[in-house]
Amino acid sequence: MLKLTTLLCLFGLVAKGQVQQLDEVVLSAQRLKSEIQPLSANIISDSLNLTITKEVGGLLQQIPSLFVSSQQNFTQDTRISIRGFGARATFGIRGIKVLLDGIPITTPDGQTQLDHIPLSQIGSIEVLRGLSSGLYGNASGGVISLQSAPILSETNFSATLGDFESQLLTATWSKAQEKNRFRAIVSHQKQKGYRQWSAYENTLVSLSNETDLNNGKTLKIDYSLFHSPFAYDAGGITLEQVNENRTQAREANVIYAVGEQVQQHQISARLKTKNWLSYAFYTRRTLKAKLPYILGGQIDLGRDYFGLGTQTSGAKNKWLWQYGIESAAQHDARKRFKNNAGEKGEKTLHQNERFYTIGTYGVAEYAYLDWRFRTALRADVHHITLTDFLGTNAGKKNLAAVSPMVALHKKLNAQVSSYLRWGTGFETPSLNELSANPSGETGFNSSLEPQKSSETELGITFKKKKLKACLTVFYTKTKNEIAPYELEAFPSQNFYKNIGQTTRKGIELEGNWQFIPSGNLAISYSHGSYKTETNKELPNVPRNQFATTWQQQLGKTKLSILARHIGKRFADSENTIQVPQFWTADLTLQSTWQNILLTLGLNNITNTYFFDNIRINAFGGRYYEPAATRQAFIRFVLSI
Repeated sequence: MLKLTTLLCLFGLVAKGQVQQLDEVVLSAQRLKSEIQPLSANIISDSLNLTITKEVGGLLQQIPSLFVSSQQNFTQDTRISIRGFGARATFGIRGIKVLLDGIPITTPDGQTQLDHIPLSQIGSIEVLRGLSSGLYGNASGGVISLQSAPILSETNFSATLGDFESQLLTATWSKAQEKNRFRAIVSHQKQKGYRQWSAYENTLVSLSNETDLNNGKTLKIDYSLFHSPFAYDAGGITLEQVNENRTQAREANVIYAVGEQVQQHQISARLKTKNWLSYAFYTRRTLKAKLPYILGGQIDLGRDYFGLGTQTSGAKNKWLWQYGIESAAQHDARKRFKNNAGEKGEKTLHQNERFYTIGTYGVAEYAYLDWRFRTALRADVHHITLTDFLGTNAGKKNLAAVSPMVALHKKLNAQVSSYLRWGTGFETPSLNELSANPSGETGFNSSLEPQKSSETELGITFKKKKLKACLTVFYTKTKNEIAPYELEAFPSQNFYKNIGQTTRKGIELEGNWQFIPSGNLAISYSHGSYKTETNKELPNVPRNQFATTWQQQLGKTKLSILARHIGKRFADSENTIQVPQFWTADLTLQSTWQNILLTLGLNNITNTYFFDNIRINAFGGRYYEPAATRQAFIRFVLSI
């Protein structure tokens, strides 16, 4: 199998990943409705219903310089890094802006959870690699823009069953009328898990209604409810424990009943007129979490975040432009208690944390012959406050950033175009990171500062009728890079510090070759260097990544084989612990029979031993969360 995979990879060196379309596609995530792309970008659309995955990260594994981990730990949630941004996340996504239909899913302080979005709702995904603060402000080391599928009249039921007692049941009902379109999605999933103490269960409801108003206006309202009564965390273990039994949980995680309960409500509205697009949203998320230590080992968090924004676009002669204003607020009511072997003890922390932000931006593009010049500028102001109910460590921070971006695009001939872009990034510490105080006291960690970055990127694209290839090189410098660590005095608790300047540089290659009508070969490759000022590599960021996909239509059956390689990376900031490289492959078969769509999947065909997640700088050598071995799935979709 390894030899076959290698041959496919070598054969695909002139091709590009399935995440790019052969036809010209306008990226809405780049703000301007322009036919050019003066930035590294990917689009996923036609293969979304082929994969058997339970989270968004599983759809993004072919994008160069994008690394996905923690896909099998539903307490820690999927973690995504792009060119090393977001790698420090100890849970969820950090440093990357995520949008759903143009509305921010990312909180104002830069945190993202994707558990409340049903995959059956998504019609396409756009990914902008590289710094995008000039467009989206705080925590925009990359952008993931999720677009809902159009609402059509349909009713379907799907059931996905797999190894490790995995189940996912989904029902979708939608009705499209002349001026109104409505969709309801209900899903329930659970899994025992590959490792001990890794089971989870959750239910999700998503409602969408889109109405055509007078004068060409469109109003879309979305509501979602996510309820997870339990998601257990098996924890990180040592390499010796992995070799002894890779399915075991960390003993302390079982003793302290480590896991979480989550409930979230979200409602959003989008009003589109001829020239303006406006939105408003409100999210309420409650979290009850247990961690593997006594002092402060139980967390009660009530989070409200909300915001609104408006933008307008225009075009005249050789100009395109867009400008807008956005504001958001985040209120975290955070309490910590002692964790007495899973039982709640006395209160150790009680504080209210607030994060307010307002930003305004403008982006314009000018065309002259075969040249395009684009510039963007954004200004953001952030106000952070803390009220301490147990001590006297209340405080506040005021932060501001101006984020420019410029790009030059040149069409060299009918098949080849190139661009040069320079942009900046600004990322504040999150409220969770600020409240992790290494002094052991309540209040914010006052020594933690925002990180600032600048990036230069050069790209060249070749397009022909059935072949498209892209080559990108980038160079990024970051000041005050933020990294997680643990202390012997507080084992298992994550703290954060600025580690100075880092330098990111790399090369990315993508290709897509549809050399026969029924087949498509795809590839993505990236090689990068992500070093601190002490010449150490950023932890949990692989230097090399490679993925290749073969898709073949065989009558009514579609075959897809994905093979990927993740290179060596480090588990600690000092680069003393090296995580081995690995190869893995997934196989999917999909066939239609009357009104039934049947999908069979086999993940990790080669039964490779690798790690689903690495806990950076974990104390006591507990770096490793082993990934599942070979896993089979079957999915039925019945359309009525």
